Amino acid sequence: MFDLANIDFIKTDRDRGYSTYSFVGLQRNSQTGKLEFWLPLGFDEFDHTDFNQVKSFFFRIYRTFRIYLQRKQDRIFREAQSTDRDGIIENEDGFSFTNENNDQVVFYGKLNALDKILEGYDELRITSLEKKQLKSDKIDYSQIHRYMHQAIYLDKDVIYIDEMNVSKSILFNNSPPILQIFCFIYTEIKKELEDLENIPKRAFELADQYRDNYLQPGSSLFVENSFTDTLNILRQSLDAIDMTTTYKDENYWHFFEAVESFLYGEKQNDTEGFYWGFSSFYDIWEDMCQFYVLNTPEYKKQVLFADSEGSLKKYNSNNEIPNYSSINPFELSLNKFSKTRKLRPDLVLSQPSKRYCTVRRIQNEEDEKFAVYLTRRIFQQYPKIKEEFSRYPSIPSPGVSFKPKVMSKSELKKFQETLNKVVKEAPQVQVIDYKYMKIQDYERYSPNSINADGVNKVKDDIQKQLIYEWSIQQNWKCKTKSEFWIPYFSSNQSKFDEIYQIQNPEIKKTEIKIVKINFNILQEFYINNALF
Repeated sequence: MFDLANIDFIKTDRDRGYSTYSFVGLQRNSQTGKLEFWLPLGFDEFDHTDFNQVKSFFFRIYRTFRIYLQRKQDRIFREAQSTDRDGIIENEDGFSFTNENNDQVVFYGKLNALDKILEGYDELRITSLEKKQLKSDKIDYSQIHRYMHQAIYLDKDVIYIDEMNVSKSILFNNSPPILQIFCFIYTEIKKELEDLENIPKRAFELADQYRDNYLQPGSSLFVENSFTDTLNILRQSLDAIDMTTTYKDENYWHFFEAVESFLYGEKQNDTEGFYWGFSSFYDIWEDMCQFYVLNTPEYKKQVLFADSEGSLKKYNSNNEIPNYSSINPFELSLNKFSKTRKLRPDLVLSQPSKRYCTVRRIQNEEDEKFAVYLTRRIFQQYPKIKEEFSRYPSIPSPGVSFKPKVMSKSELKKFQETLNKVVKEAPQVQVIDYKYMKIQDYERYSPNSINADGVNKVKDDIQKQLIYEWSIQQNWKCKTKSEFWIPYFSSNQSKFDEIYQIQNPEIKKTEIKIVKINFNILQEFYINNALF
């Protein structure tokens, strides 16, 4: 197992290259041979000198990876029933996810040091090792007929049976040491993964036996001041166990190899060096964001469309948005082509905004009556208001130039009640796309620059976002706004998001807000609520 205190952390802009922009995980530096922990984007404020914070985040990102893998595999399995859209390839080094063009889009390298321990706990194998079948020196006369063919026949009808292979089960007070050391490591890992409720009672008992026999009372593995010492003791005891164990069957090697991988895993190098993590973390970031939005009440009730499980799905009905039920603004027909092109924004929300109509109270000193201004737009979007408005002949039709006229107080009160009932807060549609990007990407953005592949990703993202807005405006006649959600690290669990005040004039004029989303909050929700 690697020492978390002796790892280089890659988190700042200057440390990253273009080819590893989306990588998150552990890999060995090809030049220095040292392990590097590549943190997600936006982690500049992460304190990598705090052992407990580093340890906690390492195990949480491990859980995040495994949850994502399970969710991805489940979805691919469901889709495989009806489509060949994409797939998953597994080998001994990890998993590859491919799309419909057989292009590799995500690669996950396994971390055998933990995987083999967590996947290796097996009650049947433990029971099998704990029980030994031994020959008995006792005679079972009820079974003697089974040994007549082995008997030596003597004079006077006397027979001699040298040995009876009558078995008996012996349960040792102290289980085989290989089980003890395995269960000690297993329970320690489970504790760090905050998965205590799923640890079998027998695992705790075997772990305590190892602790009593080899360690100090109360000893733990992942403690800053004793981690290295405990790891050395584990290695020494594993070597001793292997030398003194005479009975080694398939079950023994199952547990031995899992422990060995944990204790010496970092020495097992392939041609590319030690590797664990995701090559394209953006896919996990998007999954974390979408899972949070679709499973928290404050967002869930506002969702109109969401890109979920590979398609754009429609959610809540919303009668306040004109044409919402009849028109999907994200299905576009180009010219006379029969094929419909489907746009796929990550998320579309309905949010209240300032009223499109303005009601002003104007005091008339002579008769104490009020005047009402109504904008033309409110009549275009709300025919019911226009109909109600026409009942008051003292007010001219919309679009007609006029000076303020007056309603009686009772007329105004009734009109305002109708207005509030129908309009309330006029809806504003919000389009959100999840972007695995850095703040610097937007501050440095220029519409004329391209990267090493000849691409200007920010420019492409902006164009797509403006098309989403345009389509909504044309089809629903609604006001729109846009946000890009990017990751950032903050230990403040009460602050979910923060609008970054961008200085780049090219970004400013798009009116797209760059919103930093607290990675910690999303990750905690993902770990605690996603099925795994």
